Amino acid sequence: MSKITFRADEELVERLDTLDSSKSEVMREALRTYLDGAEREILLEDENDDEPSGLEEALENRVDELVMARVAELLPKYIDEQLSVRSEPSPTDVNVNISLEGAPQTSVNAESESEPMTDSTADSTRKTASQTDESACGQCGENVSRDHVYCPNCGEKASHRAFCECGDELRSDWAFCPGCGRRTPAADVLEKS
Repeated sequence: MSKITFRADEELVERLDTLDSSKSEVMREALRTYLDGAEREILLEDENDDEPSGLEEALENRVDELVMARVAELLPKYIDEQLSVRSEPSPTDVNVNISLEGAPQTSVNAESESEPMTDSTADSTRKTASQTDESACGQCGENVSRDHVYCPNCGEKASHRAFCECGDELRSDWAFCPGCGRRTPAADVLEKS
């Protein structure tokens, strides 16, 4: 326990002497009562601050009424405007142009379809992948020239050529890179067979 010293008038000291309890006991009790009362007052003030006064409450109610009236006035107009905008579809023209680069220009007519194709004309118009400089990408179908490693359209590996870490191209039957001498993955396969 801590010690607290009080200074008091002689009248208060005489009143303390008339009590049955000790002066220390009476002072502790008085101090507790005083502090508890002060805490209660602070709590009551806080609660009163939270509750709006009559003027604040009336002001809040009036503002709420004005806002609700204005919203009720403007909302139907806004809804009607939005519905009219949605109900009037705007005409949209769509133009689609398809151009095939590198494809021979052909036109279809009934006379050419009725003629049977002979073996000599079929051989001259049909080309295999080995006869052209381009091949189709396996993923997107885009034509990819032979010198491309990856498809320029989708990035899929166009050819399945193998390259060493040094950058030299490797053939599938080589066991070592001719540029740097590193062992190739094919070397393991070749040894097993």
